[in-house]
Amino acid sequence: MKVELLEKDKEFLKEYEETETPIEKILSYITEFSFIILILILIFFIILALLESEFCIDQKIINILADIFAICVFNQFFSFPLLALFIIPIKTRNFCKTHSISEQEFKSRYNTLKNLNTMFYIPLLQRFCRLNPDAKSTQIELIKKWYNIDDNIISNYVIDKEYSEEENDNAVNQLKTKDIDEKRTFINRLFQLVILEDGIHNDEWNLLMQLMAQIQFNKHYINYFKKRYESLRTEFDEYEKRSDSSEYKYVYSLKEYYATLGLEENATDEEVRRAYHELALQHHPDLPKNASRIEECEKMMMKINEAYEKLRSKS
Repeated sequence: MKVELLEKDKEFLKEYEETETPIEKILSYITEFSFIILILILIFFIILALLESEFCIDQKIINILADIFAICVFNQFFSFPLLALFIIPIKTRNFCKTHSISEQEFKSRYNTLKNLNTMFYIPLLQRFCRLNPDAKSTQIELIKKWYNIDDNIISNYVIDKEYSEEENDNAVNQLKTKDIDEKRTFINRLFQLVILEDGIHNDEWNLLMQLMAQIQFNKHYINYFKKRYESLRTEFDEYEKRSDSSEYKYVYSLKEYYATLGLEENATDEEVRRAYHELALQHHPDLPKNASRIEECEKMMMKINEAYEKLRSKS
């Protein structure tokens, strides 16, 4: 998949790559001159080898040419590339000074733009971010944390840029080829993007279920994500509301489960569902605000999930 760069980013790369320091120019001339000398000496030795019996050349001259040839080879393949490593930081500093940006900002932007075509997941990130526009600032922070991408590039290429159905399909096909750990990590990140603000709406949930089927997740993995994130859903389809939950058995008194959800014993099914969702929005371990209390949230969610399942199965 090829991500088309914005014009301003094309200009940014072009300007940097075409910028030359005085030292760089001198080195470029020396490199070219050295290469010409190499070719000429090589041609001379070839001719000498072919016509050796017809020429009588002083051995000292041959030795001198051989030494020059060796020096040129050494410079071409070792000295000049090594010198270039020292020149690049000078070039970068000059460029950053001219454009009033820090070297860290430059490196982040430059490396990301150069590697943008390898980031197959961008259209998929954009697709899910667009379903939750109110969470834009938090989405940017999460994506920056995961992939170390510059804020402006996230806004331009992940949040705001439109991708075609073909580009989305290509991204899905790329994800399909990855190993199971990489797939699970990426799907988990998509869930973390859509749970921001008020939880997972039906369009987000259904799209995630569709994507997991497309990348050939088996029932075990799909059920894992359903169980982990169902508490953060804001709504359910009718057939899901009517689903049979008789598999759950309870031993403790229902009063304890109502108390866990902060409800009275006469609470309706809708009130149970709403309380469950609101508590999940406070305590789910994958929410960014709970990053410092993950273990505590895991335990809390176990209690909340158990209470919800017991109350849902009481009828």
